[in-house]
Parts: sequence; structure tokens; C-alpha cells
Amino acid sequence: MKLKWIIPLLIIACAACASAFADAWNGSVAAATEVEIIIPADGTLDTFDLTVGQTVSTGDVVGHIRETKVFSPIDGEVAAVHLETGDKADGTVIEIAPVSLYLLTCTAENTAKTPENALIHIGEQVYVKCTADGSHRAIARVTALDGMDYEAEVIGGELYVGESVFIYRDRNFAQSSQIGKGTVTSQETLPVAGEGVILQLRVGIGDRVERGQWLFSTASSSKTDIIAQADGVITSVSVEIGSQVHEDQTAAVIATGISLRVDVSADDAPRFRKGARWYYTRSDDPHETLLPATVRSILLNEKDASATVVLIPDEKVIPIGLGISLTDEIEN
Repeated sequence: MKLKWIIPLLIIACAACASAFADAWNGSVAAATEVEIIIPADGTLDTFDLTVGQTVSTGDVVGHIRETKVFSPIDGEVAAVHLETGDKADGTVIEIAPVSLYLLTCTAENTAKTPENALIHIGEQVYVKCTADGSHRAIARVTALDGMDYEAEVIGGELYVGESVFIYRDRNFAQSSQIGKGTVTSQETLPVAGEGVILQLRVGIGDRVERGQWLFSTASSSKTDIIAQADGVITSVSVEIGSQVHEDQTAAVIATGISLRVDVSADDAPRFRKGARWYYTRSDDPHETLLPATVRSILLNEKDASATVVLIPDEKVIPIGLGISLTDEIEN
């Protein structure tokens, strides 16, 4: 009599145990939508501080395109400024009048008395007097070399354009120190060119400038800040600081939302309907806490008789790529 009741009770208990085990499907966290961060201009990437997993907000300046700095090739005075900030340059931007109006075009041929005198050095100071009667004298600095020929810029004294001069290393014009013979020419105003949009003008007409001084900056566009166009999490970065970049190039990708993507069989697909609530556990949660999500869409793939279920979790921040396990089990 007891056995007759035990068997039905066992059957009921087993059925209850079976219902306690819900079906489960593995999937992962993916971006719901993605927005690209775009390079605004050609140039060199000067700063770019993004890393995968970093959170950004709309309008954040996440990097900067380095502008091209243009420097003065000579000491002198700014004689003309042809453009203003914001103008597009494609040629001369500034003209500089040299400190000295005179330039010596020289040769060392047939004048060196010793091997040492045959070695001319850029930047060295030399002494000059005219070949006629020596009454016109000056001090000059060597500025360029080409074999036995060289140029020197007059930095003080009195000379006349067109006259011939001797060049010496000794301020007393000792014959043994003669290192060349040259002709006095006038130096023209030197044009300084640029290309692109003028971002900065650092000098004005009449300003004295030194060789190597920063005159102005240009870039291919007036927009050199790299801006995040959406709130979200960085999922990929495709540029490096110091690299050459181009306008409209993708610098990084922002995930503007998160979704759960789970592949199921075509037979299981009808179990999912848009708007239904399901539960999942995260692979990084040792307690396997059940968390809710809502079905957004079911994407059928006829080729392999499968489907992809896309769900939107109630959680707002989950690492992209994290594994999840989806279940229809309801948390008690």
C-alpha cells in the first residue's frame, strides 16, 4: 500500500526538479550603436589620450593636430605681413629685411697661404677691406659654404655695393690670414612662405626677429581639436601620437550603448519575442546574480538555421566583449 503512493510522489518530485533547470544560451556584450571619432585635418597627431574602455562625453577634446610652425631663417626686421589669422596661405606670408643690407660672395681659390686658411667654417667671424685702397672696412659672418666658395653677411662697417674686397681672419688684416676674395652685393628682403590656414601670427611689421624665431603657425584646417561626438565607451583606437593623420580618418570608435547578443537555433527563436523580459548572468560574477534584459530584436539567419537575439540590459555599464549566459529562469 505504501509503495503505491511512493512511486507517484517520486514522479512528481522529478518533474519539479526538471522544471527548476531552465534553458541557457551563451552570448556576449556588444555595442548597441557606434560613433566614430574623426580626424578634422591633415597633420601630425600631437596629443591623443584615449584608451579602450575609457568613457567619454559629447564635446570632450580628446586630441589635437599639431600645427606647422614656421621660423625665421635670418636675423632681421619684419618688413611686410601679407595675411591675417584665419587666412589661407599658399606662398609668401611674411617678408623680412635682413639686419645687414650687404652680402659678400666669396671664393677661397688662390688665396689660402696655409692649409688652415683653406678651411672655412659657417658662423665664424671674418674681417673685410676693399681691394682698391683698403679704406672701406667691415666685419662679416660666414653664412654658407659650397666647396671653395662661400657667402658672408656684413654685420658692421662701411662697404659699397659692387666693390671687390679681401677677406681675412686677423682683425689687423695680416696677409698670412687672408682666406678669400669677394664682391659686395645687396641683400633683398627675404620672403617667408607658408601653406594652409594661418592659426597664429606671432610678429608684426617693424618687429625685430632672430634666426630661428617662431613667426607663425599653419594647419590644413582651422579645426585642430579632435572632438568626441557622443557619450559612450571607447571600443577601439586606431591612431598613435606622432603619426601622420588625414582629414576624415577614423581615430577611435565610441560605443554609445550596450546590448547583449546571443546566438540560438532556429527552433529556439520562436521562444523570444520583442519586448519580453529575460535574465542573464555575467561571466565575471562568481555569484551568478540574475540580471534583467529586454529583447530588442531577433535576427534570423536562413543559411545556417540560426538566429541572433539582441537584448538591452538594464545595466548601463558593462565591458564590451564580456561573456554572458542568458536564461528564462526568473529570480525568486
